Amino acid sequence: MPTAASPLPLSTTGSENSSSIYDYDYLDDVTILVCKKDEVLSFGRVFLPVVYSLIFVLGLAGNLLLLVVLLCSVPRRRVIELYLLNLAASNLLFVVTMPFWAVSVAWHWVFGSFLCKVMSTLYSINFYCGIFFITCMSLDKYLEIVHAQPLHRPKTRFRNLLLIVMVWITALAISVPEMVFVQVQQTSDGVWHCYADFGGHATVWKLYLRFQQNLLGFLLPLWAMLFFYSRIGCALVRLRPPGQGRALRMAAALVIVFFLLWFPYNLTVFLHSLLDLHVFGNCEVSHRLDYMMQVTESLAFFHCCFTPALYAFSSRRFRQYLKAFLSMVLRWHQAPGTAHAPPSSHSESSRVTAQEDVVSMNDLGERQADDSLNKGEMGNN
Repeated sequence: MPTAASPLPLSTTGSENSSSIYDYDYLDDVTILVCKKDEVLSFGRVFLPVVYSLIFVLGLAGNLLLLVVLLCSVPRRRVIELYLLNLAASNLLFVVTMPFWAVSVAWHWVFGSFLCKVMSTLYSINFYCGIFFITCMSLDKYLEIVHAQPLHRPKTRFRNLLLIVMVWITALAISVPEMVFVQVQQTSDGVWHCYADFGGHATVWKLYLRFQQNLLGFLLPLWAMLFFYSRIGCALVRLRPPGQGRALRMAAALVIVFFLLWFPYNLTVFLHSLLDLHVFGNCEVSHRLDYMMQVTESLAFFHCCFTPALYAFSSRRFRQYLKAFLSMVLRWHQAPGTAHAPPSSHSESSRVTAQEDVVSMNDLGERQADDSLNKGEMGNN
């Protein structure tokens, strides 16, 4: 669940603002830092619901459009489009949880114990799925361009479908702690919260989960993307295909956007871990890290809004299908009787796409794989 949206159990001291004083962290049942959080909580009650609502609106609209175009307008989906389809579905499930966290931060958890576990599990599963599918798409482009792997072989398609299933299973396995420990609890002042209660070993569990998030949610995917796209860049420089410059800029943009969205948040998570270990820090540092956590986490959540569009529009083929889909919708609104005319538009857009120059990595990968397959058939003949 969102870190900022799930505060630790609140402690009471009998003061007027007791709901704003809570144990920051624990180390084997020994409190290591107790800080008053009035300003932090007040900032979060205003900032987070606004950001979560914006993420919900943008993410729902963008990913729903992507999902509809891929399901309705693409006659035969390639592997990269299967990954996009799963990425869009994962992002939709992720943004569906945002209104629940917005209400929880602005007020308190009013949705009951069952939805607490469901929303927390959905959040965790699709948090990792979104990152994993981005990594899978970079692997797919690497295999197509660098190794000129054929796109349409049944064995290749089965392997990628198996990889998609493994991504969902892995994300589900990572989310097991959310299913086990997350629950609704009532504080002494009658406020309900949905959070993970690890009992007397909260610090150990939180350090483990933060390390897992830094490693699986950032470091390994970033390393994989740097490796795959650097090899793709070397192949583009060596082959010098048409549109080489655009493809190189797109590869750089994909890595840079991933880094800019996720590095600040993961750095803040790492600093929080050092604070939990009492390596450094006081209440002032704790306050600053809490502000940083809310801002950087919100920035990272925007990946579900920007990343699918970036990957989708890197393909000229997808842009052609999007134009055909939008023109079909416009015709349907203008003259509902002509709504059954899109197949010719789809086939026309496919012919136009096939005749255009290679200007993106997706198009280059398809051309590379098809050329390799054709050469193999000519050799056999």
